[in-house]
Amino acid sequence: MVEAEYEINNVVLTVSYEDLELDLEKIASNLDEARYDPEVFPGVAYRTSKPKASFLIFASGEANCVGAKTVEGAEKAIEDLTEELQDLGFDVGEPEIEVQNMVASVDFHRRFDLEEIARNYHYAEYNPEVFPGLVFRWEGTNVAILLFVEGEGVCVGAKKKEKIEEAINRIEETVEPINS
Repeated sequence: MVEAEYEINNVVLTVSYEDLELDLEKIASNLDEARYDPEVFPGVAYRTSKPKASFLIFASGEANCVGAKTVEGAEKAIEDLTEELQDLGFDVGEPEIEVQNMVASVDFHRRFDLEEIARNYHYAEYNPEVFPGLVFRWEGTNVAILLFVEGEGVCVGAKKKEKIEEAINRIEETVEPINS
């Protein structure tokens, strides 16, 4: 049996600078690649290229970091943002960081009979008129895998790489391959 392969495409983290009010106008006017239009959105959208990540920064001292492909890359981008905020005169200490979601694409190297899976697994949701993939969830976890007929999948909701691997293993162990 060929083992599934996966690649993490996006890591989402929350960033909290405790007890801090940020001047968003000052941030937007001093950081390249920063946009701020308070009539459209109440935060600064900021993009970095090395490492590649995007931020939504709020006046409350909270931020979201998305778009990095690794937790380490996201942490480096957050470290760089923290230094830039310090350079702008903000009294930011070490931020509190929490991984919220990891998104990974998966190649199972086999086809799936989505209708058969939906009939046999009560935690599988399949409505092809609405979405072409089957949503496979397990009780007691926020992790889900979207499965597609050709053998691709997308794993969402994991906060650790091990949870992605666990979900992939569950699919490989429980879902029967199509007999070709």
